[in-house]
Amino acid sequence: MDVNVPSLLVAIIVMSATLVLPVALVPLRQHPELRTWAWALGANTLAYVLFVLRGQVSDLLSVVLANVAVAQTLVLFYLGICRFQQREPSRWLSVAPVLLVGASFPLLLDKLPLRVMLGCSVYAAQSLACVVILVRCREQTIGRGQYLLMAGFTLATLVSLFRIGAAASGYMELLSILLTNPVQVTTFLVLIVALILFGTGLALMVHERSESQLARQSGLLEQQNRLLQQYSNRLEAANLSLTELSITDSLTGLGNRRHFDEVLRTEWERARRGGKPLALLLIDIDCFKDYNDCYGHQAGDDCLMKVATVLRTSLRRAGDLAARYGGEEFAVVPVDADLEQARQLAQAICRAVAAQALAHVRSPHGRVTVSIGVAALVPSLDAQSEPEALIRRADAALYRAKEGGRNKVEVDRLPARCVNAPS
Repeated sequence: MDVNVPSLLVAIIVMSATLVLPVALVPLRQHPELRTWAWALGANTLAYVLFVLRGQVSDLLSVVLANVAVAQTLVLFYLGICRFQQREPSRWLSVAPVLLVGASFPLLLDKLPLRVMLGCSVYAAQSLACVVILVRCREQTIGRGQYLLMAGFTLATLVSLFRIGAAASGYMELLSILLTNPVQVTTFLVLIVALILFGTGLALMVHERSESQLARQSGLLEQQNRLLQQYSNRLEAANLSLTELSITDSLTGLGNRRHFDEVLRTEWERARRGGKPLALLLIDIDCFKDYNDCYGHQAGDDCLMKVATVLRTSLRRAGDLAARYGGEEFAVVPVDADLEQARQLAQAICRAVAAQALAHVRSPHGRVTVSIGVAALVPSLDAQSEPEALIRRADAALYRAKEGGRNKVEVDRLPARCVNAPS
């Protein structure tokens, strides 16, 4: 099949115009360099349309304006690459090629060899400049698209040098751009390949950068998620710490009165649903006011902490609660314990406190002791039954223990079911 120059020029026009459309359809706000490249392809289309119209329009259009458009095409490609690489373009390379071609070509309309050598020298310098900035920034530019652009601009540089050599050698068939000869056919075939490389390289560069940015943003998002998770964990730990502080007595480390009230009500409801007894121990340090008056408040605090330690170590189940009920009084709520089990626990606590042999000269026993009241009952199914009934019973037993000589355990002897329980 014969290949003629006009057909090749039309192919270049169609390819350039076709490449403008997909480039222009890309969101230009996200990729502003594509706007510049779209203008470059449009200028290239205009240049080759004017070349095809050689002889049908004035030489001012088909020669001067067409070559100015070629120079402008390469300027726009150069500016697009600089914008893509986020670097400042050279003002000389951005303006001088167009001015030089536009000023010199009207003077060289009748001097084809000089016009070809001058124009192709300018184009070769422009193409080579694009290759140079691509090579210099190849480590900073991600992906393979840049190498396709390098190949395309290298071919464009070689084409310009080839035409300079042909013109310098006096190859007379260059008198018209529309003549079909080996130089012309080779030139435009290579330019078609260069256009393919330009289009593919530009699209690939933008795509690869978008993927890189997406991967980087995903990495940043993952890192932020990890930081947020760490922050959430620290916040949760801080909240747990605050919660722990809000239910803990600051001196003894046992549960405070608020925590005692919450646990007692919870266990009361659980015992009512299960029909099981709930036990309570109320503990009072004997003659504690006299201990404070004799040894001082600091010693009194130490005494409270030692008794708290005995309570803490005496608990038998993980769910058992020991709390500071108020002043020198403590409370223990043993889980799933009946009255007898609660009594045994109270006796063990009473003996353990006395075994510490903490001196108390104003006590009839000569050392720190405790009195304990024990009660247990099965909560009524009546909605009006309240855990205060259990507290009253344990408190009454505690009163008897103190009245009976202290350092002893007294057990509530009332029926083990609330009086308002259904018969």
